[in-house]
Amino acid sequence: MILTTGPASHDPARDIPELAPHARTTVRLHPRRGVPGIRDSHIGGPLWWPAAEPWPSCAEHRDVNGRQLGPYPLVAVAQLTAADFPEIRFPDGTDLVQLLWCTDWHNQPHPEGWGQACRLFWRRADDVTDPLGAGDQPDSGEDEDMVPRPCVLHPERLTEYPWHEELPPGLADRHEASLAERGLHDDVSTIPGCKLGGSMGWAVTDLPGTMECGECRAPLELFLQLDTSEYGMEAGDRFRPLQERGLDPRSEAGWAAREPTGMTVGRGGHAGLYVCAADPRHPASLFTQ
Repeated sequence: MILTTGPASHDPARDIPELAPHARTTVRLHPRRGVPGIRDSHIGGPLWWPAAEPWPSCAEHRDVNGRQLGPYPLVAVAQLTAADFPEIRFPDGTDLVQLLWCTDWHNQPHPEGWGQACRLFWRRADDVTDPLGAGDQPDSGEDEDMVPRPCVLHPERLTEYPWHEELPPGLADRHEASLAERGLHDDVSTIPGCKLGGSMGWAVTDLPGTMECGECRAPLELFLQLDTSEYGMEAGDRFRPLQERGLDPRSEAGWAAREPTGMTVGRGGHAGLYVCAADPRHPASLFTQ
């Protein structure tokens, strides 16, 4: 299945050429509910996991009296391959990355991060010669709101522009003034939905003053965005795929297309997993909006 985003209302770099160097490529993943293969790129569903490797868990849970609960197995969130996503800078000798998290809320390696406790596993797929069967992998956990339903992916590469706080001083103001003057809608910045790379919107907390890796001080960059909704309810929303515009958004099929993972991120917003630009194996931080 091919899913295509509608055309943008305009190219802001035509009015303000200084914006052009800030354009970024993001990959809309277009997850849709299905039955992904255990070796495929997907969100939710079973992972290509070595049977001899213990499944990771989280023991940082306490009851109201401070007594430890758990440990609880982490939830499989996503699996991505180098074959499907050459944009990912895989560490040498790896071609598969797997994201697991604890569904509870935790502090993050970055002091201003907040959200699920995330772990990324980078591996070489062919090294997994004795995989754990799908039926032998732990169940989804307790907080169903943060357990993604199994989804296959339909990647689409798009150009977007960063959140205004990431632009040089004055440039964002010129961009917003240009939009207002021409009566245009800004539908080219921080594309919504589940996506790989690009830029994230920071409307809830504002962009932290410093986005550095706590281990080596290299810049942090957006690796993966997970969103409650792929697009809005408005009929003319650019981000509703052209192939699905005939769906009634209030029907079961329309709802599944708009909220395919079934997760409620934050209070119905989105979250970005940021990794170290120098070495993605350094601890990653989740920022929930």
